[in-house]
Amino acid sequence: MAGSARGEEIPIESLDQCLQWAQSGAKPRDSFKIGTEFERIAVGPDGLPLPYEGVASIRSLLQGLADQFSWTPFLEHGRPIALARDGASVSLEPAGQFELSGAVLATVDEFRQELTSHLRETAAIADPLGIRFAWVGLNPLQTAHQTPQMPKGRYAIMRDWMPRVGHHGLDMMHLTCTVQTNLDYESDADAAELLRAGHLLSPVFLGLFANSPWRHGKDTGMATYRGHLWRDVDPARCDTRKLAFERGTTLADHVAWTLDVPMYFLSGTAADGSVSYQGLDGKTTFRDFWERGIDGRRPTLADWEVHVSTVFPDVRLKKWVEIRQADVVPPAALPALPALCKGLLYDLPARRAAMALLGDGDALIDREALRQAACQHGLAGVSGGLSVRELASACLDLARQGLERLARTSGTDHNAASALDILSEIARGDRPEFWQVTRQRLLAGGASLLSVADPALPPS
Repeated sequence: MAGSARGEEIPIESLDQCLQWAQSGAKPRDSFKIGTEFERIAVGPDGLPLPYEGVASIRSLLQGLADQFSWTPFLEHGRPIALARDGASVSLEPAGQFELSGAVLATVDEFRQELTSHLRETAAIADPLGIRFAWVGLNPLQTAHQTPQMPKGRYAIMRDWMPRVGHHGLDMMHLTCTVQTNLDYESDADAAELLRAGHLLSPVFLGLFANSPWRHGKDTGMATYRGHLWRDVDPARCDTRKLAFERGTTLADHVAWTLDVPMYFLSGTAADGSVSYQGLDGKTTFRDFWERGIDGRRPTLADWEVHVSTVFPDVRLKKWVEIRQADVVPPAALPALPALCKGLLYDLPARRAAMALLGDGDALIDREALRQAACQHGLAGVSGGLSVRELASACLDLARQGLERLARTSGTDHNAASALDILSEIARGDRPEFWQVTRQRLLAGGASLLSVADPALPPS
């Protein structure tokens, strides 16, 4: 969790320890759980993103949750920048995007309960202050330089480095919001297949959850500009295409890729106990750090964990696998992502069928063109004869079948498939896509985030 104490200060004597760190996440299949994270833009009564300080502010939200609902604050130089409670955390992205990293849960229904509780608590603090939330994948109106900046040291270093390596790094940091699902694996081979399946499914996740049609106050003509901009953030830490679709790619290959990504910074502990950061040259990789050290310092597993958190591919390996492509969507649809991921990726028949549907191993499919078609047109995207809508509809059917099989085996989560209903309605054309609704609200509401912002607690 951002802002918390560093992890284990175990010296890395061999780079094999970095692979072993990932391998240590493996679990028996009957112990698999899911974690869900989501961000949204907190909007003040003036229609602008909340500043850190002030009456209606990010700090007042954090302090209110800590005071009224027993969240434990984490401080950086005396200022709260994150909260923790019962395995969950609340943290801040660079422009104050307000994030819940949910607890690791066994069922989709448990996530629904967690989401409802979080929205109620947030509403108790936000509503009296006139704070609302914009559930959009990209701040549609401000530029990165117009947004507030949060007092977190790592973000200052990233702000300095991002413009040197891509055109959209600052937009990624300050404007984007996602919903993300974290998944377990049982072995090296299972993790490698899960990573490949997640990448194959990128057009499906992007198309179904597309919700970012505007940028910098203008209609981009895209369904998910957020999905599009990731390709020009920092190729060294975002682009795993050489690994992503190869059947022979192993867990060790993914770890080796991360070892060769340049480091942003070293983290440590300041005199007051908070996290401190030392910026680096943007060229030194973690492998270099291990081979030569930095200013006499040798790497530990805590350093490795921090470094892993600074790579940004569509699907990321930690001690679990993160599915990271989806734009954030309104709260009623948030449970759809963990349900879709659980049904498609935990049930092996559904996973293998989805991979076959997406042409696993077919080198003739232009994966980047298919991904871009989903970014540009949402479910209407087509590339190389492949329809994003048809792929998404078929995957939704496979996910329902997978959820049913998992429920029969475990005896739990029998209602998980209902979380997919909203996506099925969208795929059939019975409901407009998320980005279409957002576009219409922006056109009708003018240049104010209030046009796409909703009360802290949505109607039940």
